[in-house]
Formats: sequence, structure tokens, C-alpha cells
Amino acid sequence: MIAERIAEHVRMATAAEAWLKTRGSRVAETRVYMRRPMLEITCPPAELVSRAYRINESYQNGTRSVWAATLEGCQIIWR
Repeated sequence: MIAERIAEHVRMATAAEAWLKTRGSRVAETRVYMRRPMLEITCPPAELVSRAYRINESYQNGTRSVWAATLEGCQIIWR
């Protein structure tokens, strides 16, 4: 059961990465979790920017904005 779920998440992340590459975005990092895969990208395509939401990320020196959107069941983030 767990192996099938991870395999499905890898397929979701691969499909999202292919979609992003065709639109000129580069995937900097991919993380596959049990709940949903997450891809961090460098330059988001316009289709994602128009439906993005902002997350405030806290770290020891302050906070910064992280933009996120959902694609192919994956969470896509960029800073």
C-alpha cells in the first residue's frame, strides 16, 4: 500500500515537472511526501502565477514570502 502510494506520487511529480519544463520553468528540488509531492521551481509560468497563494515562511532572521500553487496534485512553490 505505501509503495503504491509513493509510486503514484512520483508519477504525479514527474507529470508536473514535464508540464513545467515545457513552459520554461526549472525544478530546483522535488520532495515526495506521503500526503502530496512538492516541487520547488525557479521561474513560475504565468498559468501558475495567476492562481498562486502566498505563504509566510518564518526563520530565525525574520520572515519571507513563499508563493505556492497546485498542479497535477502536487504543491509547487517558489520564492
